[in-house]
Amino acid sequence: MLESLKKHGKRVLVCLDEVMVTEYMKAFAGAFQIFVRQDLPIYLLMTGLFENINNLQNEDNLTFLYRAPKIELRPLNLGSISDNYRKNFGLDKEDADNMARLTKGYSFAFQVLGYFTWKSEGDYKQAIPDFRQYLEDYVYEKVWDEMSAGDRKLAYGVAKSENGKAKEVKTILSMSDNEYSVYRDRLVKRGVLNGKEHGYVRFTLPLFEDYVIRSYEMY
Repeated sequence: MLESLKKHGKRVLVCLDEVMVTEYMKAFAGAFQIFVRQDLPIYLLMTGLFENINNLQNEDNLTFLYRAPKIELRPLNLGSISDNYRKNFGLDKEDADNMARLTKGYSFAFQVLGYFTWKSEGDYKQAIPDFRQYLEDYVYEKVWDEMSAGDRKLAYGVAKSENGKAKEVKTILSMSDNEYSVYRDRLVKRGVLNGKEHGYVRFTLPLFEDYVIRSYEMY
């Protein structure tokens, strides 16, 4: 089929969402590599969590994926979120900015907060409890369940710290530098922590601190 399409000047784009390591995915990726080597007109666009993409490209015979161009999605621009809220809800700049900061640029949070604010007839403060509950039910429970004990411990230390300063987090947890580095890197790669500012870590997920503290202390 691909050879026929090539003769007719056609191309095939395969789009895969939320990829992860499965036997079917490994079989497809292996076949895709062969098609590319044969100069066939097939192209691949995949999206997924950093951890899953990383696991896939570390599989035997699939390391060619390391050479594939990658685009890491960043948080949405808070100014653009604020403008959107202000336009759709008729808010003043201060309230729209406060709403935008609540989302931390997380695209799902942007949608959810907008939805519950609309249901609350433009009162975003009234929407916050539903906003929080929705994120916890549909995102944070799964994130928490997939964390190891060490991941959860570090997340708790970050949540209990005043501003995410690494030294303070390690003191709260009585954690060594090596142990801290291992779990910090894991949570950064999973997109839970932002570690771009030297010596500090902060959650990328809005209102996640409260959820972590409650879950850890109950656990």
